[in-house]
Order: sequence, then C-alpha cells, then structure tokens
Amino acid sequence: MSTESTPTRHLDARTFQYKLAELATTVALKVQREGPQHGLKPGYVTPDIYFLLRQSQQTYSVFFFMNADERRQKDCDWRVAYSAVILPLIRTMIDCLYNITAILQNPGLKGYEFRASGYRLVLQALDDDQTRYGGDPKWDDWVARQRKHIEFDMRTNGFTEAEVRTARIWPTLTGYLRVKNNSPLTPHQEFLKKLTLGFWQEYSGISHATFQGLLAIALFLEPRDLPHEDRPAVEDASEVMITIHIARVAGILLCTLTEVQAYCRFDGARINERLHEIWNALVLMPEIKELYDERYSQLMMERGINPE
Repeated sequence: MSTESTPTRHLDARTFQYKLAELATTVALKVQREGPQHGLKPGYVTPDIYFLLRQSQQTYSVFFFMNADERRQKDCDWRVAYSAVILPLIRTMIDCLYNITAILQNPGLKGYEFRASGYRLVLQALDDDQTRYGGDPKWDDWVARQRKHIEFDMRTNGFTEAEVRTARIWPTLTGYLRVKNNSPLTPHQEFLKKLTLGFWQEYSGISHATFQGLLAIALFLEPRDLPHEDRPAVEDASEVMITIHIARVAGILLCTLTEVQAYCRFDGARINERLHEIWNALVLMPEIKELYDERYSQLMMERGINPE
C-alpha cells in the first residue's frame, strides 16, 4: 500500500470535507432540476447522471462516517479493518466518473446505450430466474411483477423490448480501455487509464481479493493476531492509510463534479468559485495535483470555470 507520509499528514479535512459534500448536493440538484436545459437529453439522461452523482457522494460520506475521529476514539465497536475493507468503494467512484464522462461525450447516443444495456441485462436476469425457478408460484409471481415494473419503465422512456434485447452491452471501465487492433486511445480513454494504473490500481486488487490486494490491507484486518511487538505500528500505519484514501475519495468526487459543471455550465450558487476553492485545498496531495495539472486546470479554463 502507498504510505507516503509527506504532504498527506498536513491535509486538513476542515478545508474541504463539508464544502465538497455541500457542493455535490448543489450540483446534483442542479442536474435534477435544470439538466434538460443544459443538454442532458433525452429525459432519462438527467436521472441517470443524478443518481450516479448521488452514489459517488454517498460513498464519499461513508468514508468520513467510518473514519471520523470521534468514532475511532470513542466507539468501542470500531475496527481499523472497517476502514481497510471499504477501500474498493473508491474504485466504484472511479466507475461512476467513467459512466458520467462517457455519457457526457454524447448524451443522446451514450445515454441511450447506457439505459438500453441496463434494460437488456435486467431482462436477461429475469429470463434466467424464470428458467431456473419457473413453476414455483412464489418465483413466478415475483418474476412477473419485476417484468411488469421494467416494461413500464421502458415504455415510459420510449424503449421497446425488441430493441433492448439486441442492445450493445455497456462496457465496463476495463473493457472500455481495452485496445483493439492496436488502435490509439482517445483522450477520454487516456485520462481514465491514469485512474486504473499505479496507486489507483490497488483498489481493483483489493476488490478482487488478489494477492497484491491482500498485501495492501493485511496489516489492518486483525491487528490482534500480530506479534505484540508489531502491533504499535498498526496505529501509525492506519493514520496514514486513512489520510491518503480520504483525500483520494475527495479527489475523485471533485473530478466528477468538475466534469459535470464543465459540460452543463450551471449558473448561480457560486459553483465555479467553490470548485476552485476545493481544488486549492486538495492539490496538497501529489496524486490530486497530478490530476489537476494533467486535466482539470486546462478543462476549467477552456469551459469558463473561473475562480471569481
């Protein structure tokens, strides 16, 4: 696990924690209420972006909930293992960033593909349940009710079962980055590739319980099983772990909000200024500064996201 202690120990969560959470709420509500006027069309694109934002925001909140000083110091049931095993959720936040930015490349087309693929996979899962459990009245009733709900949702949003049955499956992030026939990566793929390599890659390893993933968190899973002389090291290592990954969680959420604002350019609520304030607080982290320098400084300048 990356445990560089340098600037990370000087990052003060008070400079960004609540500001970022409040900004996420602001942007999500702007998407919900004003999305169609800012290019989030057809209508179903708006709720898809909204809920992806909310998923990322709530994941961010979980990290602060689990790692709050008061909880770690006063809750006798808290364990450092809990802080370690939620780390794969950072990869989920990266997936939210991928889905949102992929849709925003062309909301009409990509938003359709995202929905149609989802409908197809839901129907396929119901087909599998029917094949395996058909004939059991309880299962038959459950499958029928689920089909009714999904068919109603498809009709409401202008989809037919025939078209979604043959829809292209939305690629996972890994699949999206897989190069075919030595084709060059697009700028969007190049950006996302940086979030699947290096220290970011460890989240996938932890999620899939690979050896390197276990190596990253093994120290924290049950400190009481360690030799007595090694146990004091866990506390120092846990402080570094929490600081590093809290900052990365914040960085990914901030990237996501910046992408949405760069596309939609919402007015009011000091969104642009607030984005700059939080970037200024988080660039103390080397990996966040790298994201800022390689993409977001230029993106904000090009899209008129100015500090004042």
